[in-house]
Amino acid sequence: MSGSVDAAGEPIPTSAVLMAAAKHIATGCRAVNVAFIKCEKKDPNLEKCLDKGRHVTSCVLNVLKELH
Repeated sequence: MSGSVDAAGEPIPTSAVLMAAAKHIATGCRAVNVAFIKCEKKDPNLEKCLDKGRHVTSCVLNVLKELH
């Protein structure tokens, strides 16, 4: 996926990988992304949305793993 890895040893997807998978990510992660966006609009304190943001990130990484 890329030459870089995170602290856990997982590959960090490049922008090219994310762009190539964009349609799959949009479909597979729609619900968690909508929940995150609603949280951002509802509360100006974005710290309250960090958990929802982590869910989005996790969903994207899971979609990428499924495609790989």
